[in-house]
Amino acid sequence: MRPPRIMPITPGSTTDSELPRLFGDLRRLLAGGGEGVLLREPLLSDKAFLELGLFARELFRGGWLGVHDKVHVALACDADAVHLGYRSLSPAVAKAVSAGSLSVGHSQHAPELGSEEMDADYRLLGPVFPTPSKAGLVDPIGLDCLSSLPMAARTWAVGGVGPKDVAAVLGAGVAGVACIGSVFGEGDPEAGIGLMLEAAACRA
Repeated sequence: MRPPRIMPITPGSTTDSELPRLFGDLRRLLAGGGEGVLLREPLLSDKAFLELGLFARELFRGGWLGVHDKVHVALACDADAVHLGYRSLSPAVAKAVSAGSLSVGHSQHAPELGSEEMDADYRLLGPVFPTPSKAGLVDPIGLDCLSSLPMAARTWAVGGVGPKDVAAVLGAGVAGVACIGSVFGEGDPEAGIGLMLEAAACRA
């Protein structure tokens, strides 16, 4: 299954004891029209991450579910994809471990394709704009870099993309937008995803 055009990513700050709060956020995401989610929660134990994955799989039954980094959790909760970062397994190894049952995504901070991106089914590219999570670590690539991208049809732009930016980003030719703060950052995922989907619909 292909990731949704607007791909929400969970904030990445949830601990095991805070799992019920994230459950509530995911319910509100669905209520706002969310068609799936990428679970990125590095602070969770594997046990809690699996609980989260199983909850999200049931909640988004018929929608898209991605799991960041943890191939074994993705397999155990019947996710559609595993998403890999620079500390993760390579896409080729993840595909071998999952026997091809998972789509594989990869994060990238420069538009040029390396061997790992070529092995991935989709990629997240960014940050496009300045964003607190990457401040001082990675420079924004800017909107112009999204034009004439290799693998554009399998690229989701990420990083600082809010509702006011969606039309321009999609207009550059990428497949979609991935977002954390625009959906989860203001404490109202239902409203956040609604604004992002509305902006994407205006571009359709």
